[in-house]
Amino acid sequence: ACFNKKDKATGEGVLRGDKGIKSAGTLTHSQYLARGLKLAAPHLPLFCVALLCVTVTSVLRLFLPNFQGQIMDHVINGTIACGSDAPQHHQRCDRARKSFMDVVLIYLFCSIALGFLGGVRSLCFNLIGRRITVSVRNTLFRSVVVQDVAFFDGMRTGDLTQRMTGDVRAMVSPVTTTLSTLISNTMLLLGGVVMCFITSWQLSMVAYTTVLPIMHVTEAYAKWSGKINRQIFQHYADASAQTTEALTNIRTVRAVSSEDYESDKVSGFLALALRKGIQDAFLGAFSSAFNNYLDLGAGVLILWYGGSIAMNGDGSITVGSLIKYQLYWNMINLSYKSLNNVLNQFTRAAGAARRSACSRSST
Repeated sequence: ACFNKKDKATGEGVLRGDKGIKSAGTLTHSQYLARGLKLAAPHLPLFCVALLCVTVTSVLRLFLPNFQGQIMDHVINGTIACGSDAPQHHQRCDRARKSFMDVVLIYLFCSIALGFLGGVRSLCFNLIGRRITVSVRNTLFRSVVVQDVAFFDGMRTGDLTQRMTGDVRAMVSPVTTTLSTLISNTMLLLGGVVMCFITSWQLSMVAYTTVLPIMHVTEAYAKWSGKINRQIFQHYADASAQTTEALTNIRTVRAVSSEDYESDKVSGFLALALRKGIQDAFLGAFSSAFNNYLDLGAGVLILWYGGSIAMNGDGSITVGSLIKYQLYWNMINLSYKSLNNVLNQFTRAAGAARRSACSRSST
């Protein structure tokens, strides 16, 4: 059954029907994502437009560092060509200026396209999100009202209210607000890796030594965080249920002078949620600090080794190429961190989705 400290045979907060207690299986990240995509299926035209915008913007963002590196190379070449007053250098200076302006204009066009497509993408995903939220709430309520009477005997009103409000928001939010982030950053991560190897395979072999430790730490934290966040959601639901019951029967509470007792019960549930939330925050901070130190160390290696190669003057890597590589490496880091945040949101949302799925189970 869903996580709850009550006795499953007689307690409240468990999923029951006329035939007894029902169990709810675990919900993995892939299962949650698959169900989220099913929710978006009725809005396929908008979803396709949004995906097209995400794809085009990701491709454009992949080419921007390349243009930035070219601009820096043209600036250096133009400085050398235009630094002399000799007549033979005038033509070289004019060619350098023309090449510089051509690349700047291409960069400007890509920037304008990025801004427009980003606005269209945001509009489409916002519309899809609002429609999915309304659809899920309607479906959940219709599923709840047809359950067996035994279901309502074992489920508190406040718990049901929490599942149809807060849990639905937590469940739908990643599908509507972070799906574009997931797709975009996945493309940027993979594309950035390819562009890094194209720019300099030597730097890539040095930089990617930090990838495996980061992936291992992130995976371990995600598994632990999924369990603790499911328990946090349940503690908040217990507090909401206790609050609803106390306010519904406020006359009885006041008549027997049990205000302090009810307050202590609500405070106890909230304290449990806070304590486990603090544990999650500390472990998340440790994971983030460890990953950041590895990222910073890789950045130092890139600049040291790449700068050494550039100063050799053999042409294997230029200053512009080194800047380009650093920009791609920063893109990979930002994309990975964004995907890590998406994973954490999916972890919390999967816990909320599992609780909501308990309420939707039919008899």
